[in-house]
Amino acid sequence: MTRKTGILGGTFDPVHNGHLALAEAAGKLCDLDEITLLPAAVPPHKQEVISAFSDRVAMLELAVRNKPTLTLSTIEQLLPTPSYSIDTLRYLLSHATHPAEFFFITGADTFLDILSWKEYQELLRTIHFVVFSRVGSKNEQLYTLFNKLEYHKKGAGWYNTVSHRWIYCSSVSLPPVSSSEIRNRVALGLPVNSFVPEGVSEYIQAHGLYTVR
Repeated sequence: MTRKTGILGGTFDPVHNGHLALAEAAGKLCDLDEITLLPAAVPPHKQEVISAFSDRVAMLELAVRNKPTLTLSTIEQLLPTPSYSIDTLRYLLSHATHPAEFFFITGADTFLDILSWKEYQELLRTIHFVVFSRVGSKNEQLYTLFNKLEYHKKGAGWYNTVSHRWIYCSSVSLPPVSSSEIRNRVALGLPVNSFVPEGVSEYIQAHGLYTVR
């Protein structure tokens, strides 16, 4: 039986409640069997210094604890850097232990840059996308891009008749938090417990993360 697997990639520096809310929303929208959180080892579009991969993974382990539909993959540590989505996807496809259908979860702002992604055409031919915008956002630019990529509105999503792949697009109300805001709050000595999964704030404090930005 084919498993429907969501992929939520990112720097996760640190993981926060918005990430988990996004994963939950994608799971409900596409009836996913599981969602894999996939931290980038060396993100190609990040310019600032990021925390050690081991620290980001440790915080993600705390985040997925006791959440049966969430899993964690550290495969990008094994792949060539920088971490490109197409290379990760090829690895996942070649090492899958069961038939899988992959759904790449991302925000609208990120998807709008897809034409700059490495081998983006191959990504679109191979997997489905789940694109979220914030409630109240105007998505005309996003829909124009879908049409340019030859996806057409069909039922609950956008469909490409050649690749037979979907883009599912939805608005979601996410917790008003970002990783950069959390890092800034820690540097200022402000609490972040309410913004991150259980145990993550304690990990940040115990390992002295983000004390200087």
